[in-house]
Amino acid sequence: RMPMLPIEVPPDRREMILMAGRASYMMATRNTSAAQTAFEALVLRYPETPNVHYAYGVFLLQEQADKALEEFKRELELQPGHGWSLMQMAYEYLTRGDAKSALPYAQQAVEAAPKAFAARKALGQALLETGDIDGAIRELQLGIKLAPESPGLHFTLARAYQRAGRTEEATRTRNEFTRLDRLARTQRSGAQSVGGHIEREP
Repeated sequence: RMPMLPIEVPPDRREMILMAGRASYMMATRNTSAAQTAFEALVLRYPETPNVHYAYGVFLLQEQADKALEEFKRELELQPGHGWSLMQMAYEYLTRGDAKSALPYAQQAVEAAPKAFAARKALGQALLETGDIDGAIRELQLGIKLAPESPGLHFTLARAYQRAGRTEEATRTRNEFTRLDRLARTQRSGAQSVGGHIEREP
C-alpha cells in the first residue's frame, strides 16, 4: 500500500518491502507455515510501520480470526480511521453472525472510505441483519453505484428488497446477481487472490 514504483523505494525501506513481499507470496501460494514465520518476523522488526499489522491480520483471518482482530486493532492504534482494517473487522463479525458488533465498525469504515464499495456492502449487510431494512437498501444501492459489477452487492440487496416486501425488485436484482456471478466464475482462473473477507463474494 505504498504509492510508489519499485525504483522509487528509498534504500532504508527496501528490506521491509522485501520481507512483506516474501510473506505475501507465501500467503498467496498457501505455504501457511512459511507465511506465518515471515509475517511474525515482519511485525517484530517493524511494529510501528503503517499497514504491517493490517497485512498480518489479513493473513491470520484464514485460521486465527481472534488474533487477526487484535492485529487490526493495533493498526487502528497506529492509523485511526484505517478504512481497510475497519472493513475487515466488520466482515469478520458478520461472518460470525454478530451483526450488532459489526455495525459500528461498518459505520466507521464508510466514514473513513465513503467511496469504497466494500464498506457500503458491510454497512448494508449489518443494517439489514440488525433490522434497519431501509438503511440497508440505501447503503447497498450506493454500493452498486460504485461497483455495478459486484455480485455480492446484488445478492445482499436482493435479500433486503425481499425483506422489505419489494418482490419485483428482489427478483430483478437476484437475476442480476446470478448473471454477474456466472460471469465472474467463468472469468476466474488460476490461483485466487488473497485479501481477507473484503474480496469474498457474496
